[in-house]
Amino acid sequence: MKLSTEITITDAARAHLLKASFGAAGLRLEIKGGKGCGGNEYDLHPVAADQVNPQDDYVELGGEAKLFVASHDLMKLFGMTIDFVEDKIGSKRLDIRNPNETGRCGCGKSVTF
Repeated sequence: MKLSTEITITDAARAHLLKASFGAAGLRLEIKGGKGCGGNEYDLHPVAADQVNPQDDYVELGGEAKLFVASHDLMKLFGMTIDFVEDKIGSKRLDIRNPNETGRCGCGKSVTF
């Protein structure tokens, strides 16, 4: 199922994700449990065409590339925004803002739902 408004991807993030998915069908965004002090982490990794699950929801990134989301994670990711930011000292990173988080660890790498 195509997600149109459930997950927002900024233009800067879309360009970054397209580069990261080069040569793959796209990227999969998952929530990995049992990780970090918050108990969960976002995991983003390339997915080959033969690894795409037909049950996955997705957001089109451009061309053929997609951001795939497992249906069991969708409720926790509903309403999130993904941005690509550069801070004042030049560090670049994906910035995930998710209204479903109930907490985030001090370093920002793990989250609680």
